[in-house]
Amino acid sequence: MNATPFGHYRLQKLIGRGGMGEVYQAYDTRTDRVVALKVLPHHMAEDEVFQARFRRESQSAAGINDPHVVPIHSYGEIDGRLYLDMRLIEGRNLGAMLAETEKPLGAPFAVHVVEQVAHALDSAHKAGLIHRDIKPSNILITGRDFVYLIDFGLARTAGEQALTTAGSTLGTLAYMAPERFEAGQVDARSDVYALTCVLYELLTGSRPYPADSLEQQIAGHMMAPLPRPSDTDPRLAAFDSVIAKGMAKKPAKRYQSAGELAVAARRALNAPVRRARGSRHSARSDRRLPRRVLALAGAAAVVLAATAVGAWMWAPWRDADAQDLPDGAIAHIAETVPADIRETGRLVIGVNVPYAPMEFKNADGQLVGFDVELMNAVARVLGLVPDYRQIPFDQILPSVQAGTVDVGMSSVTDTAQREQLVDFVTYFEAGTQWASRPGVVVGPAAACGVKIGVAQGTLQATEELPRKSDECVAAGMAPLEIVEFASQDAVTAALVKGEVDAMSADSPVTGFAVKLSRGDLVPAGDVFDSAPYGWPVPKDSQLAESLRQALEHLIETGDYRAIATMWGVERGMIDKPQINGAGG
Repeated sequence: MNATPFGHYRLQKLIGRGGMGEVYQAYDTRTDRVVALKVLPHHMAEDEVFQARFRRESQSAAGINDPHVVPIHSYGEIDGRLYLDMRLIEGRNLGAMLAETEKPLGAPFAVHVVEQVAHALDSAHKAGLIHRDIKPSNILITGRDFVYLIDFGLARTAGEQALTTAGSTLGTLAYMAPERFEAGQVDARSDVYALTCVLYELLTGSRPYPADSLEQQIAGHMMAPLPRPSDTDPRLAAFDSVIAKGMAKKPAKRYQSAGELAVAARRALNAPVRRARGSRHSARSDRRLPRRVLALAGAAAVVLAATAVGAWMWAPWRDADAQDLPDGAIAHIAETVPADIRETGRLVIGVNVPYAPMEFKNADGQLVGFDVELMNAVARVLGLVPDYRQIPFDQILPSVQAGTVDVGMSSVTDTAQREQLVDFVTYFEAGTQWASRPGVVVGPAAACGVKIGVAQGTLQATEELPRKSDECVAAGMAPLEIVEFASQDAVTAALVKGEVDAMSADSPVTGFAVKLSRGDLVPAGDVFDSAPYGWPVPKDSQLAESLRQALEHLIETGDYRAIATMWGVERGMIDKPQINGAGG
């Protein structure tokens, strides 16, 4: 067998790859045995803090004496790469099993798995370790249905600062407890939450909040009602209370140990099955969430689908005598929409992405974000279908002027200078905020000579940073080294990697990046130069007043606040929209 040398190991074949490195079947020439060797990426060995924690946690994990934890033989560093030497387990990945069957694996099997994982977790928790990445792909099943919990490489000692990879939250969003999104205390109960999510998936064949996009996952775990297995299969009713307690939003209301969850699951499995009268399909298989949660967590996908398939042929205003308006439309406001737009039934919107959390594309390629959700809601009030056209940021105002789009929507700051070109309807208040890596002393007040990243075409790139650089030169100091990137995502990634010293962006964007970095980034200074965001429309267009009235309606109903709260940008909410709020 061909093998690649790696120190005293011979790498025989790759058996797995993930964000924390690769796992190989390898031959250990010192011990004369075949092992599973996990090799971490180069940059992790270069981080002294990570390396020290890795060694400490590996030693703790190696000391766990539990039959359901894969034994760790050794750990260390070879050729600048950290590695873990573990027992090679001949088993099947539970995640792969779920993907292959695409259906529930049965309540008896689900409880059998959860009991064994719980045993492993309780042993780890007693040793002061939190796994932090409980998910089906980290659970191995042998031919005799014996279960192993793997990958304690993401574990950390209880109470320590969260461990992160470059710019990403560790673990899988589908199984992450709410406190992990809120910088709350992460402890054993976070693992209990994740294991309950796995239990739900085994019972029903789907994840508790089935969405792959970041924002929908966060909204589900933090805001959506607790899922009920009985909505999928009424025979699982006894598990409803188990899932509800194991996935409680507040840790104090959950099972306080994995063992407690396992006992409750076994009790539910043995409970009598109560069958509902009538049709055996009386339970709704399409579990429905309250309308508000669906609107917040999934409206973008629905609206985009409608736009792509049939928006061009739907024009609710074609019949002059028609009295019915689309759901959500407010007649007296919809009537103010300019006739040419009403005739098409569409609101054509120019947008530039990514600029999370305001507007960006999720894993499915759908356009999402605070701006998107708010514009979707405004379009509904106007009786229109939003039709998004992606264009470069610096072409948004020219496109509005030329009439190729009806309105712009990309976190455009309303300024007196821009108001000479277009009219604005204000909808949000944002300032500028810098971010840096922890321990880097830099900020707006100490900017001279700093290498700072910024997205092309933003106010920070065209006004703020050039002005600061000129001020440095005038004071006899070094100018700023301004590095422009095509997107905000590229700016954030460059900062995390150390390619720039700091970044400057709109305050909600910086806040979102800092939050998701889980410690890789920190704010550098306070928010400054606050100004309104506005939707640009052609000068003197009646559409400005229509948009203003629609937003005012959403503010009065509370929908505006709900959308802002979901996206964590409520600090930028306004009380009353204005036309040309910059005073131009």
